[in-house]
Amino acid sequence: MPPIDRRHMLASLGVLGSSGLLAGCGQESAKVTRASGNEQEGVPEKCFLLGPPNAPVGVDASWEYLPLDAAAVGETAYRIYPEGSCMYAVVGSVMQELAAKDPVPFSTFPYQMMRYGQGGLGGWGSLCGVVNGGAALIGLFCADLPKETLQELIGELCSWYEATLLPAYTPRQPWWASEVQPSVAESLLCHVSVSNWCEATGRDAFCMHKKERCRRLAADGAMKTVEILNRKAEHGTSEFTGLAPEVNACIKCHGRDQRADITVKMNCASCHQFDGKHPQ
Repeated sequence: MPPIDRRHMLASLGVLGSSGLLAGCGQESAKVTRASGNEQEGVPEKCFLLGPPNAPVGVDASWEYLPLDAAAVGETAYRIYPEGSCMYAVVGSVMQELAAKDPVPFSTFPYQMMRYGQGGLGGWGSLCGVVNGGAALIGLFCADLPKETLQELIGELCSWYEATLLPAYTPRQPWWASEVQPSVAESLLCHVSVSNWCEATGRDAFCMHKKERCRRLAADGAMKTVEILNRKAEHGTSEFTGLAPEVNACIKCHGRDQRADITVKMNCASCHQFDGKHPQ
């Protein structure tokens, strides 16, 4: 994909001056009343403005998701991973496969920006780019859904990442290592996921096997995201079965109805480990 300069990137994302962010714009033009009550000519009716509290919300049908072949997406994610790491591979693979079906608008999406997700957000080891990228795609293509439904779809992705033996993807032509031992991440955090893999395999976090592991994991994440989006497009359903029992146990005490000192859905035990008596 050719480089996109700042002007083209802003145009594709729909930034209009300093008034706010326009996303998912349609072709027809209409007046849109802003929060101040002023009208601006020429703003597409289907746009929604991120910022003004009274802005209309909608998504242009031209950005409607098209069901994809998950295996093909996985192969593309594995291939392009070296260009920008995990989050880039997840989002870029889906956009490339969509663009092959319909160049407009999918070829205009500036997925180069997703390089920021590498190494758990610019190398900080926080949210894994595989989850970050997959959730971004779900957010893009399911923006009109109720909050609870959107969270269920993202929850399916997150719970899969935390609890599944990964990577499961096997490339036709392995690049950095012919075999990669899988592990269970037990966390959405990049540094915990990698550390658990290192403990399970006895390898260090800077070896070629680890690079191959993350490359294959990106392919797995892209395929899982497509599975979720395909099912939503075709059947309107999610396979999210709810939070893990241990998380529900923590929320029962620390959630809204009692101590109200946490807002969480991720695996608590990945960071809070203790034996015996509960800490006070």
